[in-house]
Amino acid sequence: MSNLLTEEVIDQVRPMLADLAHDVELKVLTGGSVVMPGSDATGYQDETLGLLRELAELTDKITITEAAISEDEEAQAAGITRAPTILFRRLGETRTNLRFLGLPSGYEFTTLLETIRMVASDEERDDKVGNLDEPLTLQTFVTPTCPYCPQAVLTIFDLAMSNENIVAEGVEANEFPVLSRSFRISSVPDTVIGGNNDTRLLGAQPKKQFVEAIQAATGGSTVPA
Repeated sequence: MSNLLTEEVIDQVRPMLADLAHDVELKVLTGGSVVMPGSDATGYQDETLGLLRELAELTDKITITEAAISEDEEAQAAGITRAPTILFRRLGETRTNLRFLGLPSGYEFTTLLETIRMVASDEERDDKVGNLDEPLTLQTFVTPTCPYCPQAVLTIFDLAMSNENIVAEGVEANEFPVLSRSFRISSVPDTVIGGNNDTRLLGAQPKKQFVEAIQAATGGSTVPA
């Protein structure tokens, strides 16, 4: 039957997906075997696709799509270069600012499930950040064995859900070692703000701390809604 999800996990997950209010699309952007100098090799994309497809078998509310980064205009316009990258959005939307890079295994399986529920939910979300002069990327580096990492990723995803100028990426640090070394990642969760090595937030902090860190990184230019 299932190769990646055990019967025990399926029994736990199925009720979590039973009450999704909206259809969700998980778009998986894939790469090839050629590795450019100074770049990370393609990660566990076959395993990622396999996991998501098994999950989609548990509900008719999840649609899995796949596209090669090199051939996908949406991925190129969004500046996506690493594979696999999962885009989370409601079916029919064009949102590209909720992303997970790598295989969401271990504790990050919780991130996968809760993000699906977040995207499908009708819950009203207040924009705590407000106006941004330009898009701002938040990259939270995680590992599958870190129990605190899902909270940090879900926090930046929540901020991005209410403000499309925020590009939120959960990054499996072990799967992308070149990227992790470029940001000197030594412990997780570690959130890099705006691609700046000197602007980061360590740990699974409350949402208020993330908002304050964003305001500090943008020179206080944000205006909370």
